[in-house]
Amino acid sequence: MIYYHSYSLSAKHMEPRKENILKLVVESYIDTAEPVGSKFLVEQSELEVSGATVRNEMRELEEEGYLTHPHTSAGRIPTEAGYQYYVDRIMKQDDLKKKMQEEIESLLQEASDDHTKLKTIGKRIADITRNAVIIGLNRDSVYYTGLSHLFSQPEFQDMSYTLNVSTMFDQCEERLDSVFESMDVVKPRIFIGKQNPFGAMTSVVGGLLGKESLFAILGPLRMDYVGNYSLIHFLQKKYI
Repeated sequence: MIYYHSYSLSAKHMEPRKENILKLVVESYIDTAEPVGSKFLVEQSELEVSGATVRNEMRELEEEGYLTHPHTSAGRIPTEAGYQYYVDRIMKQDDLKKKMQEEIESLLQEASDDHTKLKTIGKRIADITRNAVIIGLNRDSVYYTGLSHLFSQPEFQDMSYTLNVSTMFDQCEERLDSVFESMDVVKPRIFIGKQNPFGAMTSVVGGLLGKESLFAILGPLRMDYVGNYSLIHFLQKKYI
């Protein structure tokens, strides 16, 4: 089992079928931003159980705090606890795709100095992930990019949500030391919701590049944790 952050694991293991349903809901919602219904799970997965059984399991997952449902939909979406369980117990590390490895390698070789390299790579990764990228440079300054990508995500159709998250970027520099302390140089760490030192309404996947720079991908709770982890981990290996 790979541990992704410094906090204790979320609640004890659930039984395999329920865990698989949670996995399917989380991954489908990350991919589509649409609430997930039992009919979809039965038709699109290999659960080999009835719709009634899936509905019962989803109802139990909701009662246990891992799923919830928007008022306008019968489908479910993950809660912060659901994402946390997914990251702690279900998610598997995946290697970065070869084409992306080669692109990052090329960017590393092209730039003339380390700070320029990181800023160039940050812009590209923001484009790829459709999230924001925050880079800490020697604990002295912070650079961020990709805000337009971040705020184009469906979650930010709510203006109050957007306003709350946008104010976080005004506080990035003063939080930089504590974020450096929370990150690791060997492998990325994932901080979800209230654990996120940048702000409780978002998640971050980040790590130290060497001992002097921090690189983090920040997005909504509905972010591609596997893909973002792979990107940061590949970068870290280039700086060891």
